[in-house]
Amino acid sequence: MKMSASDSSMLRKLRRKFVAVVLGVAAFILLAVFLVLLFTTKAGLENQSKQMLTIELEKEEYQKGPALPKDSSKDLPWKGGLARRERSPGVQDGRFLLFSALLDEEGNVTLPDRGAFLLEELEEETLEELVRYAAEGKDFGVIPGYHLRYAKKQTEQGIKVAFGDISAENAAVVQLIRNSLIVGFFALLVLFGASLLLARWAVRPVERAWIRQKQFVGDASHELKTPLTVILSNADMLLTQPAQGQRRWAENIKAEARRMKSLTEELLSLAKLENGGAGLVFQKVDLSYLVTDSILLFEAAAFENGKTFSYEVEEGIFVAGDPAALSQLAGIFLDNALKYGREHSEIAVRLTASEKGRYALFSVTSQGDAIPKEELPRIFQRFYRRDPSREETEGYGLGLAIAREIVESHKGNIWAESANGTNIFSVLLPRMKGSKASKVGKKPF
Repeated sequence: MKMSASDSSMLRKLRRKFVAVVLGVAAFILLAVFLVLLFTTKAGLENQSKQMLTIELEKEEYQKGPALPKDSSKDLPWKGGLARRERSPGVQDGRFLLFSALLDEEGNVTLPDRGAFLLEELEEETLEELVRYAAEGKDFGVIPGYHLRYAKKQTEQGIKVAFGDISAENAAVVQLIRNSLIVGFFALLVLFGASLLLARWAVRPVERAWIRQKQFVGDASHELKTPLTVILSNADMLLTQPAQGQRRWAENIKAEARRMKSLTEELLSLAKLENGGAGLVFQKVDLSYLVTDSILLFEAAAFENGKTFSYEVEEGIFVAGDPAALSQLAGIFLDNALKYGREHSEIAVRLTASEKGRYALFSVTSQGDAIPKEELPRIFQRFYRRDPSREETEGYGLGLAIAREIVESHKGNIWAESANGTNIFSVLLPRMKGSKASKVGKKPF
């Protein structure tokens, strides 16, 4: 059955929602991972820088370098904040740039010898202002305009301030953000392609169920249409011509009503099985006895149809299942063999244990019209008939669909084989542990 434009549109919307949900969840996870990575990396670099500044402050040796005048900041050309330097010192000669300065009680700023290189980068007034700015701030701080982190400590000589260049730290964070954005973009791109494939795979069961539902409604409507038409036409005849053929028309109504009742019961049975096997009561079942009993029930029907039964049943084969459902399964196989089997042919029923004894194999073999190979997977579908012209003698096409649901609810497998006019329907069910089978020879029935 082909899907309509509205159905296709609904499935496309469902796929788009699936893709959107997958990408949304993936983007949230990637963002969370990148944020954690960013904060931990930034915190690690910051702690490392602070440790180096602390080590610098703890150094006892302090070789005095050039002293900057106390009032050198009087004629600074900038106001309202620290001036930004044009070029960050960064890493010089492959080493982290680290230096300290001392602000004594008289307000003089003294630099060590190894800090003299800063005079090439900064004016003396700016460098002095940096020291004073840090001395008035917190124990640890950052001067963003200069890419410097500082730490201060009160000593006997005055306030000792250590500076560290954080240009490399900032560059590492920026590079991490850039790499994260690139990785995140390509990851989402790959996930988008994967989610498109997953959407098709995930929606496929919904699509199949939707098609099956529409086919079920269409087939059920078709099956119910015929008996309803017969009932209505016969009822009209009774109303318009009450004196003629009342009994015949009443019998027609009764026959079609029974047909509708049978169809309704099969539909309800199939619906319950498809709903997770609702109503099934699992217990220990003697499958050997159940199959033998089913053969006895169909013996009279086989005799009337000119057919015979032969069987090979191993005793003591037990399974965990619902007795009524398993009996219905056996009845469906035997009934199909009687309906479709060739006249005066033999129907062979076999129940044996598998080689390792873990499964029970139940099969019914009959002689009749060969089933085309391409149709074998379809015969277990609802309302499937190989020859629609014989629908009145072949039921409603629900028997094998019910059999499939019964087997699946018992965690088994069902299949059909056909070759050279021999049709074999087989079922494999898990056996209960501890059951032992004893073989019984082939006997006619």
